[in-house]
Amino acid sequence: MLTHPSHPPPERTCVGCHQVAARDQLVRLVRESAPDGVAPRVRVDPTGSAPGRGSWLHRDASCLDLALRRGGFARSFRGAVDTGSIARDLENSDFTRTWNR
Repeated sequence: MLTHPSHPPPERTCVGCHQVAARDQLVRLVRESAPDGVAPRVRVDPTGSAPGRGSWLHRDASCLDLALRRGGFARSFRGAVDTGSIARDLENSDFTRTWNR
């Protein structure tokens, strides 16, 4: 990505470790809508541009663990979410080659 020297690359905060990093160092996760009474599912957004509220996570299993233990996804998405398939989605997505277990 080319940026003008006076414009730093966009930064986001990891929902797990709370450290700020460049967007290209993080994975974007989005909340999928769900039927009434069912918690929305969190899924990987490989394009980084899916509509809806997003949450950012380092490509590191320890950050995922922190986010799950500390309730980072519920806080980030402002409500209860289904995080049951996030680890599997990250393992099976294009991020496998860069995912740090």
